[in-house]
Amino acid sequence: MTVTTQEHPLAQASERLFEQHFASQFTAEKLTGLQTAFQSEHIVPLRNFCPPELLRPLQEEAFGIMDGHGVDRKFAFDITDGTPRQMTTVGQPVIKEHGPLVHATYFSSAVKTLLSQVVGEEVFTCPYAGEHYVISRLGKSGDTHGWHWDDYTYGFILVLQAPDYRDGGFVQAVPHTSWDKENPDVHGALLKSQVRSYAFEAGDAYVVKTDTTMHRVYPIRGETSRTIVNMTWASGDDLRREITHETNDALFGGVGA
Repeated sequence: MTVTTQEHPLAQASERLFEQHFASQFTAEKLTGLQTAFQSEHIVPLRNFCPPELLRPLQEEAFGIMDGHGVDRKFAFDITDGTPRQMTTVGQPVIKEHGPLVHATYFSSAVKTLLSQVVGEEVFTCPYAGEHYVISRLGKSGDTHGWHWDDYTYGFILVLQAPDYRDGGFVQAVPHTSWDKENPDVHGALLKSQVRSYAFEAGDAYVVKTDTTMHRVYPIRGETSRTIVNMTWASGDDLRREITHETNDALFGGVGA
């Protein structure tokens, strides 16, 4: 039987847990540093983002959803210059039904406030429900989320499982680039801007200005796994323009999964 967010006691308590954790973890001084880094690099790690009381339950929830509903995907998208996607995914409709903690995290006022502070403007719930939250896993040697941009301005990624950087699975980002869907140029973007790389641990998170930051997850190797929840946030400008969702629908099934 599906447990709704309203019925799940830890989901109900999650707002208080986020508020308390953020108050101690993200002080005014630390927020200033994060804001400065984000304005410069358009990506910033949020180390130790997840409250300790929520990490294991979120892992168990996401891993259970992935084990029961994950779909293996293998694509090369022309719209991102032929870059590969090789991973296992679960889309928003399944998570909404089976993932009350993930749902509560996305709709947390404390999370929204923190992200708005870091990026320097108010962020908004994505108007397309299929992009609210998705789960992806790199679980086979060679799995990767290849170079790409995203349609909405902000991506927030909660890391629930991560390999040692020696086994890949770390994040690479190229800030201050742009996505021309009619003429995507990954190699040109690599030549024009510096590639930055970031390794993460379970419980960390990061926020990316995904419309101007080409990014990827380095291919994993060996017997290891990387599992994340990706959550999309809109800027005020996003709400005033028409946006399509080709790659999200192909990888995660959109809202009709």
